[in-house]
Amino acid sequence: MTAMDLPTRTGTTGRTAASVMDRVRAYASTLPARAPEIERLGRIPGDVLDGLKATGLLRAALPAAGGGVEMTVPEVTRAVELLAEGDASVAWCAAVALNAALAVVSLPAEVSAELFPDPDLITVTVLPPAGRAVRSGGGYLLSGRWTYGSGITHADRVLAGFRTPEGAPRIAVFDAVHARVLDTWQTTGLRGTGSHDFEVADLFVPERHTFAPVRSGTRQEPLHLRADNLALKMAGVPLGIARSALNSAREILADRRSALPRPAAPADLAHAESLIGAAAAYVYATLEDAWAAQAAGLAPERGTAALARQFAHRACREAVQLLYDAVGSAAVYTERTPLDRCLRDVITAGRHVASSEKILDGVGDLRLGGEPASPHL
Repeated sequence: MTAMDLPTRTGTTGRTAASVMDRVRAYASTLPARAPEIERLGRIPGDVLDGLKATGLLRAALPAAGGGVEMTVPEVTRAVELLAEGDASVAWCAAVALNAALAVVSLPAEVSAELFPDPDLITVTVLPPAGRAVRSGGGYLLSGRWTYGSGITHADRVLAGFRTPEGAPRIAVFDAVHARVLDTWQTTGLRGTGSHDFEVADLFVPERHTFAPVRSGTRQEPLHLRADNLALKMAGVPLGIARSALNSAREILADRRSALPRPAAPADLAHAESLIGAAAAYVYATLEDAWAAQAAGLAPERGTAALARQFAHRACREAVQLLYDAVGSAAVYTERTPLDRCLRDVITAGRHVASSEKILDGVGDLRLGGEPASPHL
């Protein structure tokens, strides 16, 4: 069974995976006009967030009983790619917000309904246990500082990892209004994500609003069968960024075909297209295979999808650099072309732990008989 063979998945709102993809495609087409503003602001404006919520994509990983659509991993990745082609920061924040499903499927139904009365709430997820807690009256007093809080300036909820007094890792869910945002996101790329550090001090979190990280194989739903499934969608970010750069470079070079900035520009354009195409084929082939295996109740080969994701970042970064160079000096004008922003965004995105060079170390060790601890494999 492949993803295409799966039955139509319809949420309680009547949305289907196909209708969500159509809405995402239409919404993504409006993002290039807003991208310079999003970068200048360092956050996503309210009306752009409203448009994202209206697509239904934030429900993609939620169970149907909770208003979700239960899209496949390849479908979610493709949706993220479409968003990234319009604006990488919106795509990144949307991908992070989808991780709210970890809480929804881990907590009792009545607690999930209490914390997420609206399936379209924006959630920040920082899962490493950077916080510390002491027990207090049926819950915890939580303190700590978390880094890379993508979307924290516009979030409704926060998922933050911490350690219990006994040392066990858990994840707390709380209202984002309780987080003190620290102005730390001074970066080259993905500026619009507003991925600032944030902190809380002695915040009371009821025990029922926390849950333990769940190991692979403890759930039966294909989307949540493996702990790394929700990380797989991040491959859509570099693919979308690279396609944006490719489209822009092709348009610029076509207009200047009689006076190209460099003799090798056509070859560089073609080389970049081949890199992006190869990365996309690798990513979606591995995702389709992994999804088909999980839908059939089988365990996919570990590490393969992570390798494809890491390759996509490397190949797309090389492609965007080629396109930037092919266009020449015109690439530096950020208000005229997205190429400069694309290059900075794809470099920054590649620093994420789920796509960094450490993935190669982990998969290599796995192939040689080791047992790497990374949750992204």
